Amino acid sequence: MPLPDGLTAAIAAVEAQATALSNRYDAAQAAAVTLTDDLEAAEQRAMIAEAKLARARLRPGIDVAGPDNTGTIPGEPRTNWNAPGTVGKVAVAPGTYDTQDFYGDCYPADPAGTYLFRGCRFHGGVGHPSGNRGCFYCWNLTTGWATFEDCTFAPDSPSYYRDGIVGHRYTASRCQSFGGTDGFGVNGNGGAIIEWPYVPWLTWFKQDPAHTDGTHNDPVAIQGGGPNVVRDGNLACYVKVADTSTGPNTRPAPNGMFYGGSAIIVNQAKSLDVIHDTTISGNLLSGGYAQLQLNNNRGTGYVLAVTLGPNQYDRDVYNNSRAAVDKRWICLVPNGGAITANMAEQRWADDGTALTPGLATGIRTV
Repeated sequence: MPLPDGLTAAIAAVEAQATALSNRYDAAQAAAVTLTDDLEAAEQRAMIAEAKLARARLRPGIDVAGPDNTGTIPGEPRTNWNAPGTVGKVAVAPGTYDTQDFYGDCYPADPAGTYLFRGCRFHGGVGHPSGNRGCFYCWNLTTGWATFEDCTFAPDSPSYYRDGIVGHRYTASRCQSFGGTDGFGVNGNGGAIIEWPYVPWLTWFKQDPAHTDGTHNDPVAIQGGGPNVVRDGNLACYVKVADTSTGPNTRPAPNGMFYGGSAIIVNQAKSLDVIHDTTISGNLLSGGYAQLQLNNNRGTGYVLAVTLGPNQYDRDVYNNSRAAVDKRWICLVPNGGAITANMAEQRWADDGTALTPGLATGIRTV
């Protein structure tokens, strides 16, 4: 029997109200999701802004680089400048680049150009190049200059011929470099400014053609030119063995990795420009065959002069003798020539006392 007209209308009205309430509920849920997304995005933006502010407040000679105040900022969006997996050399035009990912072994297209990279990541090329390169390499700069701020150099495809960044006429501020053969390399006449560099580890290959004795892998390597500045870095000279290494590493370290070459090496190569006006100050060094190596490869008749400000040395370093203690936190290699550097402010990181000459007390001449 049909319902009375009045009851039918009442039911329809209730159903309409229920539908309206359901729609409002759905709209409220959608609005809540949007608000949550907006809140999360705002929190992320605030975290990025806070990280940038903290980095801007770093104090030279006081604050040391670390994982949280260097490299690309976690959560900050980046876009691909070119395609992932790019093989070979890649020329980059002068200009300003913000929060972009670069693939391939990149270099300046114009030797006289000005380059600024902020918050960028350099992934490097694929496989082994035919010779030494970097995720970014700038040997070819003549009057130009490249500046890197808050960037990360980390090869997706490690190679014994691929460093993080190498060359000259560049400034690297608050940058990270890891996974390459060397972290930051300087080997041109124009010098480099490296401030707040952070290197936690590098990649080792037994078949490395450059150093058959296994002493490659330097977080910072200066081999020619100037002026050079390395300051306020946190440089750990440890390595991980590459998946494609032809053999094992025989220098195990207590942290589960292996000892590398030198946390900082200043090596006056015979074939490169004379090293001059080089200052090393405010750094925390650890691991390695040595932590600071000054090597006068030109030998007789040449003076390698380096200005050393206060630097700190971790106790963990490779022992070069199985029968006794032969540790080289600071390793001086005059090769018949001379090395001048003030050792007064070279101190242990744990108690602040000074390093002194000796096989187990800090400064070793070989």
